[in-house]
Amino acid sequence: MKEPGAHHTRRSVLIASNAVADLHLGDHRRWPPFHFGGSTTLAEAVKLAVRPRTVLGKKTRTLRRRGILPAVVFGHGDSLPVETDAHAFELGYRRWGSTTLLSLEGISGDGAPALVAGVSRDPLSGRILHVDFERVSLTERTHAEVPLRFVGTAGALKIGGVLVHAMEHVRVEALPQDIPHSIDVDLTKLEQIDDALYVRDLIVDAASVHVAERPDALIVKAVHQRAEEVVPTPAAAAAAEGAAPAEGAAPAEGAAAPAEGSAPAAAAKAAPAAKTPPAAPAKGAEKKK
Repeated sequence: MKEPGAHHTRRSVLIASNAVADLHLGDHRRWPPFHFGGSTTLAEAVKLAVRPRTVLGKKTRTLRRRGILPAVVFGHGDSLPVETDAHAFELGYRRWGSTTLLSLEGISGDGAPALVAGVSRDPLSGRILHVDFERVSLTERTHAEVPLRFVGTAGALKIGGVLVHAMEHVRVEALPQDIPHSIDVDLTKLEQIDDALYVRDLIVDAASVHVAERPDALIVKAVHQRAEEVVPTPAAAAAAEGAAPAEGAAPAEGAAAPAEGSAPAAAAKAAPAAKTPPAAPAKGAEKKK
């Protein structure tokens, strides 16, 4: 479900761990911020308080003015409109990143495991307008887009190279609790120009995580700086193109300066000479016989 005027972005957002954050459901004005019980190298599992929503359509604007974020839960059953505290969700979402499993509290007895499948934002302010939650099963392998984290400094940069990034995320398949927050890419392996890293070079736990990309897909490569990025000096450009020196510039040493008035003289030479009409006789003069 998308709210009108919102910029909707679909995301695969996953991951589970045994760290738990508690958020108690109550009046939206008294909903507390998230409290994280701990963290692991994978993710932070979060309990998110939600409640069924009866305000639908354009009327949800009134909810946002009251600090309530409209949302919908879909998958593994019927879709269910819900709502949660807007401020608390946005603060928590910044910490979760893009790979976090949520337990939606308030719509089932034990909480519903769900992933943030889509976030709609105001295109001008960036404020979150609507969230799509997707129910998931913790016993089924699922797909997620995991961000790549580029670490270290490439030696090729010290010899005039630049890095071309071909991928920022990779798609993986695993159980929700096994999907990492991010995958490191070691740039120190790029020592020379034309050195490159591919999907096959990524280091993951192959027993639990499968990278669902072509092994030969390029991730990052060190290349020469493009020629068009080197800006020549004005003198070099003039010499290369045979261009005349700029207005006001001194002529090259040994070159004869143009004679003063040479341009007008050339123009006069090109134009045909005008005939001078005979002088009129003086007034009162008599013609001699």
